[in-house]
Amino acid sequence: MKHTRNECDAGSVRAGGRGRARSRLRWSRRGVASVLAMMFVVIFGSLAVAMAIVSKGNLRTAQTHLHVLRAMGAADTGMAIAKARLLEATKRFVVDRGQIDGDLGPKLWRGTWSASDGQSRVMATTAGYSEARVPTGIAEALSNAFGADANIVSIAGISDDPEIHAAPGSADASVYGAEGWLTCPAVAIDLDAGVSTNHPAAFQVTYAPLANGTDVRIIVTGYSSISALGGSDYHYGGSGTSSTTLRPLTRVIQQDFRITKQHEHAVLSPSRIMLGKNVHITGNLGGRYTDVAQNDGHPIVMRSDFQHLNATLGLKLEAFYNAVSTGDRDNDNRMRVSHPVEGAALPGAAEDYDEDGQPDNAFADATGDGYVDEFDIFLNHYDRDGDGKVVLSSRLTAGTPAEGLTTEFDDDDDLAQLIDANNPDRNRNGVYGFIDDNRNGTWDEGETILDRDARNNSYPDQVLGWRDGVIDRKDAYVKMNGRIMLSASQSAWNTAQGDYHQYIQGGIQTSNGDAPLRFDASADELPEINAESFSTNTALFEAADGAAFANQVAAQLGVSATDLATYTEASTNATDARYFRADMDNATVYSMTGRHIYERMPFNAPVQAYSDWYYRARYENMVFNNVQIPEGNNALFINCTFVGVTFVRTETANTHSNWSQYGKMEWNASQNRPVEVTTPLDKSDFARYFTGNPIDGPTNYDEFPDPPVIDGVVRTGAARNTKLYSNNIRFHDCLFVGSIVSDTPTQYTHVRNKMQFTGSTRFATQHPTSPEDPDLNPSLEDLVQIEKTSMMMPNYSVDIGQFNSPTDSYVPAEGEDAPSPQDVKLKGTIVAGVLDVRGNSEIDGTLLLTFMPVAGEGPLQNNGVAVGNPAGFNCTLGYFGPDDGDGESLDPTTLPIVDGVRVVGWDTDGDGIADVPHDQARPSGAAAVPFYGYGRIELKWNPNLPMPDGIMLPVNILSLATTYREGRH
Repeated sequence: MKHTRNECDAGSVRAGGRGRARSRLRWSRRGVASVLAMMFVVIFGSLAVAMAIVSKGNLRTAQTHLHVLRAMGAADTGMAIAKARLLEATKRFVVDRGQIDGDLGPKLWRGTWSASDGQSRVMATTAGYSEARVPTGIAEALSNAFGADANIVSIAGISDDPEIHAAPGSADASVYGAEGWLTCPAVAIDLDAGVSTNHPAAFQVTYAPLANGTDVRIIVTGYSSISALGGSDYHYGGSGTSSTTLRPLTRVIQQDFRITKQHEHAVLSPSRIMLGKNVHITGNLGGRYTDVAQNDGHPIVMRSDFQHLNATLGLKLEAFYNAVSTGDRDNDNRMRVSHPVEGAALPGAAEDYDEDGQPDNAFADATGDGYVDEFDIFLNHYDRDGDGKVVLSSRLTAGTPAEGLTTEFDDDDDLAQLIDANNPDRNRNGVYGFIDDNRNGTWDEGETILDRDARNNSYPDQVLGWRDGVIDRKDAYVKMNGRIMLSASQSAWNTAQGDYHQYIQGGIQTSNGDAPLRFDASADELPEINAESFSTNTALFEAADGAAFANQVAAQLGVSATDLATYTEASTNATDARYFRADMDNATVYSMTGRHIYERMPFNAPVQAYSDWYYRARYENMVFNNVQIPEGNNALFINCTFVGVTFVRTETANTHSNWSQYGKMEWNASQNRPVEVTTPLDKSDFARYFTGNPIDGPTNYDEFPDPPVIDGVVRTGAARNTKLYSNNIRFHDCLFVGSIVSDTPTQYTHVRNKMQFTGSTRFATQHPTSPEDPDLNPSLEDLVQIEKTSMMMPNYSVDIGQFNSPTDSYVPAEGEDAPSPQDVKLKGTIVAGVLDVRGNSEIDGTLLLTFMPVAGEGPLQNNGVAVGNPAGFNCTLGYFGPDDGDGESLDPTTLPIVDGVRVVGWDTDGDGIADVPHDQARPSGAAAVPFYGYGRIELKWNPNLPMPDGIMLPVNILSLATTYREGRH
């Protein structure tokens, strides 16, 4: 198509218009780009600025966080130091008061203790700093400790020296005490505070006694960095730079601690500790014995509960303990299955110990707890049907959920009961146990279980395995729940006796990460307790204020006290109150009682192991109230009840080298009775002592000691018989509704000062059948003291049970008149010189033993010549044979079996006691005396029981963990 010019021009005009428009548009687009560019510049610039600001903020945040961590770390360090120093300071104060209450606590803290508050002494510090004087109170002892610190940092308002002062005005009087606050200076912990350019972290401690009198609050302020100008970048407010407004960042933490006097061990003993078969311990053991080079000089011996049950089981246990001796890394006698060393050391599963052609898998983890110990091996051995449970004897399953099941274990009912009935409060609700209708110490069919769920008529503790008639993983049994602490060194023990592992058997389970076995324990950890640690000037001893002993006896016989010297018992009724004088005709006494008026001591010891003979006055079926048994009594109490506090008196100045020899007796075959030994013992045994003429004495006359001085009088002849001034008493089938206490002999003389509790002797705080009778129960005032201890007899030899104690699991033969089973229950802080516990016994509290045997001293010398073995004096719980150092016993595994029963010897006179040893021929007509079994012993440490007054022990602290908090309020 052709266009005319005009058309072309017109088009050109239109086109040009469009072209100019496009040109303007292109310029506009270039402007937008510039704007966008400028916007991006602004955005990126803003981002850069923001990033810089954020980065700086992050740096500040990071720096602040570091300061917070530093301040918190300083506070934590300060708290650890403050707590350690509080413990060190309190343990310097040794007091005889048993409880630290709201009255005594402030006196101990401030140093206002007086003689009327009891005995006390302050030990020297062991922390390595000097003191200008012995501190009078705990606060001053702490002040001395913090006053010895270097690297002190000055802080405005806080002295550079520790200050004891009144509570600040802002303190809440209902919370805090008014006096005795201790403010300590700030201590730098990471840099030298003396260098001006340093900014060390620091802590500052304040001890604030609380209003209750027993608690102290530790308040610790941790500083992030501090110097004369404080830490830079931290101000009271604003952005000023004045040095007066600078401060470091701080953090404050606080926690309360209770000043207390608390025993820390289930057993604390200076002599050897021996734990036999069928003994279960809850709590720590502290052994101070160190003379390991002696024969049998092991600081502790702990026997397996499962040995001697079955020969095949014995082989498995032997293999297991061989593995323990080489592979147990933490000394707990339990092998961790997954541990690279312990697990690898376990014997293999393929061993066929019973030779049935099948692998036994003896070392499987039967309880599923990740460990293999002897309890697992026991379960694997006796669980015949593989259901994870071992069914007990029909006697023990009666009335339980397992009644009627096929018995799998009846080799030792005492052990079965110990395991099945351990830890009775399985659901930890504070309700447990049963009503012991027949008072035999064990739950029997039909007796009421206290923890009952009425909703479904079930017994929660039994559901969780307590006395359910089977032994399984629910019983979670280990021999010892606690740790062993020994003063002896491991190297010395190993050098003297060989690998110590062979003497410690049985699983050990600790809490809080404590090491199961600790050697070289310090004196602070295992404090010394001896005769000087005790006082009889306490409310407990003063409670023994009843009528005189002779008057109480005479009143029950219907005679006067003056008649007792010639009283002759005529009653043939064994249930009457009866009294047989020690000098009565033996044939008469035997015809009326079936027992001789004399007996070997210790009672029922093997013929070859007794120490002396005693002619004992005999008291039967009597009730004594708050009585003091006079020295020289040496009696036998049969079926007697002792209400309140029974105070056994003795001569305390028993230090003569021959104290245990004066009055000693031996059997005289021609007279058929014991008679006194006439071997010369001191100078008064020769005429020269009285005439002064040398020809009236032997050439070695000067080697003999002088006769004893007793009560200020020189005693010779019959008057020096120390049985007249001591007390060796046996209580048989007796009931103590209260406590038994004694004077404290200076020296341990076990032949003269000895208490034996035999038969079914029991201890209680309320009469079991007459709880409302005021004549058979202690007064409420005395009960407060009695509940602190069942027995307090320092430096006495105490036997609970006897060599051959009857147990409730012993089944008498047809026609046999078996003795009553023993069931002794002790509570509180139990004190003795040396203690033997056999048979069935339960101790709820702690054992404190006082006698430390030293070669050549005390009973280990005779006329100045060293005799005996210090390792022969032990704290023995459970049964041991003579091979373990217990000379008063027999090894049951060596006893002969007569008519299917092991026997301990032969009874020739019908009194039930072996008169002829088991390894001698049975005399014609003699009766076999059976071995009644090992029994069972349960010792449960109870730190919550208050201690009795009269024991000098260090004060301690108890951390109140729930009181920890951050901040000042």
